[in-house]
Parts: sequence; C-alpha cells; structure tokens
Amino acid sequence: MIIAYLFRSLGTGHSIEELFGSLQRKVDRHPDIQTTRIYLPYVSRGWQSIKRNLRFLRSASATIFHITGDIHYAALALPESKTVLTIHDCILLERNRNRPLRYTFFWLFWYYLPIRRAAVVTVISEKTRHELMQYVGPVAKKAIVIANGYDPAFVYRPATFQKNHPVLLQLGTAPHKNLSRLIAAIEGIACTLILVGPLTDSITRELHQRRITYKNYVDLSRVEIIQLYETCDIVTCVSTYEGFGMPILEANAVGRVVITSYLEPMRTVASDAAHCVNPTDVTAIRQGILLLIQNDAYRQSLIDAGRRNAQRYTMAVAALRYEAIYQQLAGVQFVEVQPIVEQVL
Repeated sequence: MIIAYLFRSLGTGHSIEELFGSLQRKVDRHPDIQTTRIYLPYVSRGWQSIKRNLRFLRSASATIFHITGDIHYAALALPESKTVLTIHDCILLERNRNRPLRYTFFWLFWYYLPIRRAAVVTVISEKTRHELMQYVGPVAKKAIVIANGYDPAFVYRPATFQKNHPVLLQLGTAPHKNLSRLIAAIEGIACTLILVGPLTDSITRELHQRRITYKNYVDLSRVEIIQLYETCDIVTCVSTYEGFGMPILEANAVGRVVITSYLEPMRTVASDAAHCVNPTDVTAIRQGILLLIQNDAYRQSLIDAGRRNAQRYTMAVAALRYEAIYQQLAGVQFVEVQPIVEQVL
C-alpha cells in the first residue's frame, strides 16, 4: 500500500509539514505501508495557480492520497474513494466573514466541495469539527477527530527557572496569536520575549514603545525551534483562535510551563497542564505570567502535569488511528465514515 501525503508548495509554511513529516516517519515503519510526498508546484494564489495544481494532481498515482491541510481543494482532482482530507481549522472563513466574495470562494472550494468529495475527513479537534458544522452544515458530519501528536524529537529537558529574568517563548505572530495584548501584559516585567515569525511594523512599534526586551526569529529549522523551547522558561500561547495549539504539547513534552487561553481547543489540549486565562484580558495575562514567575510550587505542578499530558498526544497514537483509516480505504471500493469512527476514536 502506498500512501501519498500531499503538501502545499514548498516555502508556503512549516507547521503542517513538520507535523505530517513526523507522522509519515511513524507510518513508514508499518510493514505493509510505503509513503511518499507530493508538493504542489504552485502557490495557491488566484484561480490560475489552483487550476495548474489540479491539472498536476490528475497524473498522481498512489493507493491512498492524504491531503495534509491547507490545500483542501486538491480533493477535487483526486479519486474520491482514495482520498483522506485533514482540516486543521476554519481560519479562512473566520477571516473573510465580512468579505462576501472571498468567503463564498473559500467556503465552496476549500471546504464544502472537498468535504463532499473526500472519502474520509479528519479534523484535529472537537472545536474544528464544531466550527465545520456551523459553517458548512450537515456535510461536515462525516468529519472525525484525530488529535495531533507531538514530534518525538521534543524530549524532556529539565532546567533551572530564571526567576530574575525569565525567557518567554511565543511561536507564531499572526493576528490571532494576540501579540498586542501579550506585549501590553509584560510591560515592566523583567523578561525577554522570543518571537518566532515575521513582525509587522505596528507590532515592532509596540515592542519599542513598551520597552520590551525581545528577539525575533524567522524561517527556523526544527532543531532550532526545539533549542528555543529548551532555553526558554515560559511558553506563551494566549491566542484568540487556534485549531489545536501544538506549542502547548511541545512545551509539555520538553518540561516548560505554559500560559494559554481558556478558549477551546486550547483549554482541552492543555487540560490541567497549563495556566489558562482570558485572552482578551491584558490584566489576566499579566497576572498569570507573574504567578508562573513567582510561585515555584504551582509552576512545578504544571510542569509535572505537562509531562503526563504529553503522553496523551504521542505521534504513535495518531499514526495508529490513521493507519486504521488507510487500511479500510485500501480494502474497499468506498468507505462509510461511521465504522471508522467506531474503530478509530
């Protein structure tokens, strides 16, 4: 059985590629499965590039095609009985709510039609499944939840907490990452903020105006990101929107304390292994960070809980669930979703 993992064009992003790269390596160990990667040749900007990508996919060959995220429309060029589609979030619909033409385009070609066509649709959280039901309607009932697993390269690395001047690590700089409120919350706190991702001019101005000590990195390798986790003291993930919240698990695995949003799915992913706050309340974010800095016992209790929490989301668990889907799809002409739900969840 050959599983082809479909990725967006090279250079478009990193998170999905890293996540499914880890999954692919795990699935490759199965004696009856071989895997390969297919990268779309064109960045999905405009109808012409989308048509070229669809034309490219029509000649692809594999037993099962697994669209790893973002490029959902790829399902329209693949055999429906052999296609697995993973949807991470509904951010495209969320962002374009007030732009009717763009909203309709993404609703149709990124969500509704691909969901209808794919044999199996997986989502990474109950929150994403619920949003799909809200946005797309009954067709999204076929979606099943398979939670992300963290990369096993993230291993426990205990370290002495730098109480006098802690290092805060923030992965991602998109608007939903809530940087403005985070920056406001740490004003006057002796700390260094590590930001991974491109900064807008307005965010840079805020950092300077509030006299925040910070470092900014872009286009880091996986090894470099892991090193940042290992050298930080607190991981911040106070987003106003997420499909899952991988930094929570990665921090849990490495042994770093986390402050995150009490919104879903972060609250469920974190369980009792992070300090949860209202992401729209700057004072709550500030008080949470100060609590993690000052209360040694509480901080250590969260770190200990994090190590247990990480074991609930290993890549081995995710791989077993996807392998069950691949095996069923390879064995029948078309797969009904309900039997897979019963076996996989």
